[in-house]
Amino acid sequence: MPELPDVEAFKRYIDSTALHQSIRRVTVPAPKVLGDLSKRKLAQAVSGHTFTKSYRWGKHLFLALDSGQWLALHFGMTSRPRYGCKDSLDKSPDAAYDAVRFFFDNEYALAFNSRRKLGHIRLIDDPEHYGQGRKLGPDALELGKDEFVDIARKARGGLKSFLMNQKHLSGLGNETSDEILFQARWHPSAELRALDHEQYRKLYETMHRVLKADLDANADQDRMPDWFILPRRHEGEPCPRCKSALRKIKASGRSAYICPRCQPEP
Repeated sequence: MPELPDVEAFKRYIDSTALHQSIRRVTVPAPKVLGDLSKRKLAQAVSGHTFTKSYRWGKHLFLALDSGQWLALHFGMTSRPRYGCKDSLDKSPDAAYDAVRFFFDNEYALAFNSRRKLGHIRLIDDPEHYGQGRKLGPDALELGKDEFVDIARKARGGLKSFLMNQKHLSGLGNETSDEILFQARWHPSAELRALDHEQYRKLYETMHRVLKADLDANADQDRMPDWFILPRRHEGEPCPRCKSALRKIKASGRSAYICPRCQPEP
């Protein structure tokens, strides 16, 4: 499931390729990703218009049209953007999974590639209203330390559950929460209310350090720092800190990878 670092990488990719170009036409090989939005309505909304800017809120990406409307993109599992000329897109092994393609006047296209068709595209009027309707919490990368501490002090449950709850923080998922808790040396099942004020601040600082390093690597596991657990997130792999074997456990009903020595049970 693409998480905040992945979607931020998608945002930067689209910003560098697909903005400020007139959309000539749109094709929709997999209408499932449009939900209740018809192919005709999508074509009417985008044809002759341009994407002027993008905006990310957690795991959601929004593309502004010069008409004032927006496209809301959620990448579900295995979805991602692809940009290129028609020939290069068609020759790729991923061509069969392009759910929507936006063709520009320069004969290039932006494709919404969705291998399992679990991503979606919606036509909306306002990202803020869209996010509020889904009760999205503040973006994990954008909120300040004091706001984070205030949210954490009012929440309940385990640390992993808190980090992954999109109503508290928007953008963190299974993998990023594992990395944050590994770096902070806390067990995923540790109770949030057991932390004191300074530990809340430490959790925030660790979260930002992890997100920054992940973004610096462009969400590419091959480029992540040696001290990350993410590229080794398999049972039995050596901990990058103490070399103990990593373990897969259940925490808050989700799988989690931990180092049992660095992250002892509470």
